[in-house]
Amino acid sequence: MTDAKKFDPKKRKKLNNPIRLEWIPPALVWSLINPGTGSTFVDIGAGTGYLTNKIGLLAGPAIEIHALDIEPLMIAEMRQTLPAESTIIPQLMEKDRLPFADNSIDGIWLITLFHELEPPEPLLAEIHRVLRPGCRMLIVDWEKDTAACEQGPPFAHRIAADTALQTVTAAGFADVRQVPGFHFHYGILAQA
Repeated sequence: MTDAKKFDPKKRKKLNNPIRLEWIPPALVWSLINPGTGSTFVDIGAGTGYLTNKIGLLAGPAIEIHALDIEPLMIAEMRQTLPAESTIIPQLMEKDRLPFADNSIDGIWLITLFHELEPPEPLLAEIHRVLRPGCRMLIVDWEKDTAACEQGPPFAHRIAADTALQTVTAAGFADVRQVPGFHFHYGILAQA
């Protein structure tokens, strides 16, 4: 990820805009990533934890969600704002390194992060390493061809859905497909 594409943590309050719940419905994310089994999930690039918390409420108290970010300010904000009874665990991560054992995670999502990854292959390899066989990864990112470019990152920073599909397939994931239901965004679902 380059500094030019990295989300500016000074703008983090934008991540808490309720309109994001319409654009990226938490119930849709959860239904795509969790086929009904598993108890340990990961949100990579969780930011302030706003969407992570909404997904966690749907997941319920038996589900553990690790909310990862490379920005200490985001982790600090999550620790301050997440409910005390939450099963969401904020964790600082190193770029392209996941702090989990091989085949130990039941599902991973990346929301509006894929366009920041340069190159994406090292993180995709880590995701493939930690996901249990058959478990899912969901990428939700900004459409490149949308007319509504006033939202989100600059048009030049965006990655087209076709390019993302090819990249994920080349990284060794199975059943890679685009999924509908996101506004201004595309969804890509894949299995380890």
